[in-house]
This record gives sequence, C-alpha cells and structure tokens, in this order.
Amino acid sequence: MNQMGRAAGPLPSVSGRRSPVPILQVATGFWASQALLTAVDLKVFTILFGGPKTVAEVAKESGGDPVALEALLDANCALGFLHRNGDRYRNDEASNGYLVEGSPGSYVDLVRFMRDPLFGIWQGLADTVRRGTAAEPSMGMDQVEIVLARGFHNGAYALMSRLAEILDIEFSTYSRMLDVGSHTGAGALCLARRYPQLQATLLDRPIFRELAEEFIRSTKLEERVHFEEGHPDEGKPGAEYDLVLLSHYLSRRRADMGKVLEGVIQSMRRDGKLLVTEFLLEDSKSEPREAALFRLNVLATYGSGNAGALTRSELCQSLERAGFKDVDMVGLPMFGITAITACKA
Repeated sequence: MNQMGRAAGPLPSVSGRRSPVPILQVATGFWASQALLTAVDLKVFTILFGGPKTVAEVAKESGGDPVALEALLDANCALGFLHRNGDRYRNDEASNGYLVEGSPGSYVDLVRFMRDPLFGIWQGLADTVRRGTAAEPSMGMDQVEIVLARGFHNGAYALMSRLAEILDIEFSTYSRMLDVGSHTGAGALCLARRYPQLQATLLDRPIFRELAEEFIRSTKLEERVHFEEGHPDEGKPGAEYDLVLLSHYLSRRRADMGKVLEGVIQSMRRDGKLLVTEFLLEDSKSEPREAALFRLNVLATYGSGNAGALTRSELCQSLERAGFKDVDMVGLPMFGITAITACKA
C-alpha cells in the first residue's frame, strides 16, 4: 500500500461555492500572523540580515530551542518571509527591507503593535459591537495612540515618498505647509526633506510633542519643521498655508468631519492645495477589502461614534460643501489607500 495515501478529490459541488476553504483561511489567519510576530520577537530577520544561517546558528543568537525554531523558520518560509536552501535559511528581500531591527524604513514597531496592544483591543470586538462603546485599553488610550503613531511612522513616510513621485502636484511651488493630526508628521517630514524651500508646522495635541520632536531631530529638520500644540479639528484659521496634509485623520474623526474640513479650509490661502490620504470605501461599503477591515479597526479602538463608513463619494461631496474645488481621487496600490487632492476655491 502506498504510505503516502490516496488524495481525495474535491468536495462535490453544483454551484462551486461549497468549499469551506475561504472560511478556514480567515479563521486560521492568526496562525500566519503569530508565525510572523514570533519571528520578529525573536529577531530572526535581524539575525539573518547578515546572510544565510543554520537553525543551530539562529538558535544560538535568538536563545530558541532548535527543534521548535526549525518549525517556526519553516512556517515563515511557507509564508514567503524566509527561504530555505538545504539546512540554511535566508531572508526574503521584503524581510530584509522591512523586518530588520533599526533599519531605515523598518516595520518592526508596527508589526509589534499589531500584537500589543491591538490584538487585545480586537479581542473585545464582540462586546464593542454589542454596546457600541470600546473598552479602555489597559495602557490607556493616549499611550495606545503614541505607540500606534510610532509604529506607523515609517509606513506613512514611505507612502508620502511614493505620492510625491506619482501625484501631479508641483510641491516645489509651495513654501508653507501644515500637517494636521498626523501625530509624528511623517508626511510633512518626507516632503520637507525632498523640497528644501518648505517650512512645515505639525499641529496636534500636546501628548504627541515629544514623539514628533524625536522624529524631527532624527531627520535633522529642526530649522524648518516645528510642532505646535493645539486641537487638530480647529486648524489654524487665517494662517494662509499653501499646502495642508490630512493623513488618516478623517477616519478617526468621522463624526466631526465637517468641523475638521472647516478648520482646514480656514487655514489655507486661496487656491491652496489639500492632500488627504485615507482608507476610503466604495459605495458598496465592502470594497476595497482593507478599507472595510480598517473601518472595523476604528470601531474596535474608538467605538461606534467614529465607525461610520467613509466612502469616496461622501468625502468628495463633503469637500465641495466645505469650499474646495478640483477634487481628484487616486486609488493607490498600497493596501487599499486612496489619495485625494483638492484646492481651496
């Protein structure tokens, strides 16, 4: 008898929709995320950054059990984050680019945030759906937002770098920029670094000053970028900025979007440019997939007050009502994110 066994055929189906595989893929999704997160915790990708190593070599540097570590490394090979050649493992190109501790553009802080505290917040999703209010995280919401801001900084910086290349905006014609509610000012720092004529103000709550100023210093832009304490919803009326950035702020302030846009437009000069980046839904409210799940993330974190569906058509109409013209939207090949540009009428 063949010890490999006999492969069973596909489940009989008339409609082609009886397979439980899609259900199982989603239900076991945490298997893959835990495999990645554990490898990050053990600094596997950092250890392999210098070149291929055996399980024994990785175990010696990480402090892991060799047998258990082999299972973890092979799982990450299955996910595409590692590659195995004989008894040696090496990083995938993406892992070298984003999962190495301390490297420029590293996503390590973001990946760790997904487990702590975000995974715990999502575990309370059922109660949040029942009550409409999110439970206060153990570390406090302010601290959660600071950790989140640090984790997303490199991704937001990379996104703005890409936008500067693909959007039809002549950034070199602007000199005064306002970054509203982005916590770390990633977008403003990226543009200020690329365009030396830009002077930028980061407007946010006082709790983000220390973090924002850390990133300002790390990019050596203290002379042209400064943090100003205030409420982002209010903007800086009468300041006559050339360019205003709203980076993933409207989805967090869904219930007060009109107020936010009013503060923004009062902060701009005539014909000034607004650049928004957001997870925006189509009118179906279920596409793109990442935007639909991000909406659920906002619900899990903040409760139902800011969990309304933010659609492309709704935002377009809201911008026009607020006094913007030439509204344009570009869907980006970046995890379901949309870029929106508009001018003050």
